[in-house]
Amino acid sequence: MTPVTLLRAGAAVLGLYAYLVAVWFDTAPVREWVNRPLGLGEDFGPLAIMLLLVCTGYVAAATGFQPRKLAWTSLPLLVAGAVAAVAERAGWMPGGAPLVPLAWITGLQLVAWLVALDRRLWPATLALLAAVGLVCLFANDLPQLARPLAFLPLVLVGHVAWRVLNRTLPVWAGALLGTACFAAIMGVDRNFAGLARWWYPVAATYAVLLFVVAARSGATADAIAAHPVTRGLGAAAEWLLLVGPTVGVAVLGLAGA
Repeated sequence: MTPVTLLRAGAAVLGLYAYLVAVWFDTAPVREWVNRPLGLGEDFGPLAIMLLLVCTGYVAAATGFQPRKLAWTSLPLLVAGAVAAVAERAGWMPGGAPLVPLAWITGLQLVAWLVALDRRLWPATLALLAAVGLVCLFANDLPQLARPLAFLPLVLVGHVAWRVLNRTLPVWAGALLGTACFAAIMGVDRNFAGLARWWYPVAATYAVLLFVVAARSGATADAIAAHPVTRGLGAAAEWLLLVGPTVGVAVLGLAGA
């Protein structure tokens, strides 16, 4: 799948930059001249995660529910958790950072595989979006829920994209479900004040547009996706996003110690 390979590789690179390079080095010029004009907060980190989640939903819809995928999706988090525990005990990584704010990525990927159990798609999609709405209405005093809720609809967008491109879902139905997903993202963004400065709906828009462009790509994109480096980055995206920053922070912490 060319779009999946390309976007997963891009997510891996952007994630490493956001959660490792930008944390330890001065990237103020990039923030000033690239991030702010584009409306992308947190050094491209949210965009990287959203690209990964759209791809996960797309692949889950294309292949169907696979128990082995559930186990494989969880493995990078388990390894990163073990590294973080050892590093924190040794004093190289206070608070287990950066694993804590990234751990919920695995949970959302598991949701993507579970949604694949619903062959009609729309019942699961509407149920999840309704749950997001209820949390926004009655749990606005729980800001720790805000970030995962803002990213959950991207998983559903991936499912919808596959169904529309595979012609198992009418375009009009896909447009309605996609609009509902964006409405949920904007609802979370407006309801939780702590998210106001990060502009997650903007990053979500970029993620979906990039996916659409990649899905409609031609021979050049196919050649890039077939390159061993691109395929390697795409295949290891979860490992690079979860284990990479955790190991990197532990090594830099050891060097600082």
